[in-house]
Amino acid sequence: MQTQLQKYFAQRVKNLFNHLHDFDVNGDDVSMHDLRVELKKLRSVIKFLRQVYPKQKLKRASHLLRAIFQSAGEIREYQILTQWLEKHECHVISMHYFPDERLTKMVEDFRGRSEEWKNDLKDIFEQAGKFVVITNEILAEQYFTDLNAQLHEMTNKDLPVSEWHEMRKLIKQWMFASNWITPEERAEKEAAFSYYNKLQEQIGQWHDIEMIKEAFSQKQIYLSQNIEIQKDFNHAWEKLNNATKYREKQIEEMLAKQAA
Repeated sequence: MQTQLQKYFAQRVKNLFNHLHDFDVNGDDVSMHDLRVELKKLRSVIKFLRQVYPKQKLKRASHLLRAIFQSAGEIREYQILTQWLEKHECHVISMHYFPDERLTKMVEDFRGRSEEWKNDLKDIFEQAGKFVVITNEILAEQYFTDLNAQLHEMTNKDLPVSEWHEMRKLIKQWMFASNWITPEERAEKEAAFSYYNKLQEQIGQWHDIEMIKEAFSQKQIYLSQNIEIQKDFNHAWEKLNNATKYREKQIEEMLAKQAA
């Protein structure tokens, strides 16, 4: 009988090839989002396995997966950025600094490497799959318990903003790992799962705003002498700062409620 980890890993194999195919065909934001989620789930398995077995044995799998994830991440971040600019009608900034042509080129380049990505995924699945098969389910349960303790400690202290993103990554790892334990044990964490999922979503939305602000700063848009660009920038920056304040308040309230 397959363990929960084996079932989870097998589903990743199926889903990743399907989502890679979907993006190869459509090249849209939905298929890229789905692909990124599946890559994160696969990364969570590799991360766990590297804690159990010598890291050197999974070095190639980890390296190949990181390359795919980073390439997909660049596209996803640009999609989020351009969608935000479109929503808030910042057309001048879009045209001068973040043109659609750039996204089109990124998508074309990624799709042009589709066969390479498929071959890399096959290598990853072959290498990691050997360890998934021999991993005792008790190890997965212990790992989940350890993550649960880390998460409980992190959310019950005065956590600085600089550590929110790391906390979100820990939450995601915990959520993924909850699929490797028995359904009965997972059911016991249902209330905690609901809370942590809402918290990581809030942090994710906050992080997207911070990413957009960082993109603005890197382009040094604030230094432009173009009046239309300055008008667009002032409008956008006000929206971004207001969104940051709102998200930070939401997150702080959720953390305070947990720590109480």
